[in-house]
Amino acid sequence: MATGTQRPSRVGMALSLACLLLGCAHTQEFGPQARCVLPEQVSTAALVAHVNQNVARVQSWRTLNAEISSPDLPFRVAASVAVEAPRNFRLVVRSPLGPEVDLGSNQQHYWFWSRQDESKRIYLASHESDSAAQPPSGMPFQPEWIMEAMGVIALDPARVQEVSRDPQARTVTVAEDRLSPQGDPVRKLTVVDLCHGLVREHALVDAQGALIARAQLLDPVRDKASGGVIPSRIHMVWPQARIDMTMALRSVEVNTPISRSTFTMQQYKGCEVFQVGGDQGLPNGTFGSTTGP
Repeated sequence: MATGTQRPSRVGMALSLACLLLGCAHTQEFGPQARCVLPEQVSTAALVAHVNQNVARVQSWRTLNAEISSPDLPFRVAASVAVEAPRNFRLVVRSPLGPEVDLGSNQQHYWFWSRQDESKRIYLASHESDSAAQPPSGMPFQPEWIMEAMGVIALDPARVQEVSRDPQARTVTVAEDRLSPQGDPVRKLTVVDLCHGLVREHALVDAQGALIARAQLLDPVRDKASGGVIPSRIHMVWPQARIDMTMALRSVEVNTPISRSTFTMQQYKGCEVFQVGGDQGLPNGTFGSTTGP
């Protein structure tokens, strides 16, 4: 009779198969039992430098095979995501009815559209628009923050400062004070893992500490070609826009060329463009086809 030392158990084989199908790189390299790559008393400067080394390896990424789940959705929906430093971003969420959410940014402007928005508007704003203008609730986000949350923008070592350190949770929180597009003071908070030097969370809060937006970067995996580490799940929350969703990212391509049309705002039938900030006229090439990233 074969013993357990001679042949893998059925449980072991099942676990190995599950890892093969679902991906267990994050549990092997970044799990609680993994060896730490940073010294226990790492300085803030060294920690920021480690984060930025990873950012330098990942200048763009995309996936056509993302999946969105939300407490507001009775089922999961498909999505495509594309990110390219410094300003290019696109997230298109789709259901069997077609596109549900289109959130994007390019070098000139950024936009937001939702099928559920009763105003039937595509909110469009220029990166250079009047900062004194107050955007409506349909445009609650800052594109710069989104790019940072997607892991392609480095931390500025001259502007961030450590605000807390939790040895038990092995995290450091660094902060950067900045102004919102409306000229209001806001604070960007970044939570970094002390063991592996990976960003766990980006958050944006107002002067009173109320949450504007949060992105939790979960289940990190290493891209073999670039050596960079990217999350395999991202939990994003925008209370003002009533957005609470988790993106599961599969088949992610890192540092591959992305067509310019990916970062072009689409026109949606029956919807008007609402220009935030008083911009006059639409730039040439504003609209593209209705295909996503």
